[in-house]
Amino acid sequence: MQYTIFEKRPPLCKRMENGIVRFMRETKFFNPFLRRKCVTLPFVFISCLLLPLSCSGGREVKKSPEGQKKIISILNQGKKYSIEGNLSKALTYYKNAIILSYSIDYQEGVIEGLNNIGIIKYINGDFEAAMDDFQTALQISETINNKRLIADSLGNIGKVLSSKGDLERALEYQRGALLFDEEVGNVYGRALRLNNIGMIYKKQGRLDEAIALFNDSLKINESIKNKEEIAINLSNIGGVYEEKGDLHKALEYYKRALEIDKMLEYRMGIAIDLSNIATIYKAMGEVDKASDYQQRAEKIYKILAETR
Repeated sequence: MQYTIFEKRPPLCKRMENGIVRFMRETKFFNPFLRRKCVTLPFVFISCLLLPLSCSGGREVKKSPEGQKKIISILNQGKKYSIEGNLSKALTYYKNAIILSYSIDYQEGVIEGLNNIGIIKYINGDFEAAMDDFQTALQISETINNKRLIADSLGNIGKVLSSKGDLERALEYQRGALLFDEEVGNVYGRALRLNNIGMIYKKQGRLDEAIALFNDSLKINESIKNKEEIAINLSNIGGVYEEKGDLHKALEYYKRALEIDKMLEYRMGIAIDLSNIATIYKAMGEVDKASDYQQRAEKIYKILAETR
């Protein structure tokens, strides 16, 4: 499947070979003490992914429902650690999920793992490595024609492009992702993409359009009770009001976001909310309150840095 609005990518096999070699270097497969035994592993892994054969004896790979459930459980555990701010532990779980997914030819698990690892690299500011993971995930998603996962991968690529300042291409990717979400009826994905497009509009100075999309996303997330994304929507709306100079409105939305993040025990979100509130109080001239909120934020940032 080709997308004329997106740049041409290298062939899947070549990208997968590069991606798997990189993945293995990041795990213990390339430990010097194991190097000799593992020299052919990248090619074995590629055959597991692309061919209906197992890694031993040419037997057919069985997609075990129990194995898939285990992989989903591992991915969910990784997401739990990610929310807690323990990114190194989350990364371990995602890598384990990918290894197990290869072993049972569960390509959806490989894609989810790659996207989640890419998100951690994105959070850590390693945009090039994140882009590599997202593009590999996209090509596997295209190969199996999983439109939900295509949308996720496109959206993730769009976030990297936005962070790098390539807003027009970022917008193309987010809109492409939104089209796939709408085609498959992925309500969660639609809310996510509307929020991401709103973020791009905000960067472009299109504040009224941005706040309209944040509110549209908020309505969807409230209808499906997606509290983590509700907090993000509220924080983004607060950010628009801050840029507009409506500090009281901004404070209201930041505090609402903080309440939800506290309830979720989402430490990264709490720290961001506290910093945002501190900024507003400082702009209002309430220096003591600003200092109090900023100190609370910095304590959490310090804990997060230690657990990474």
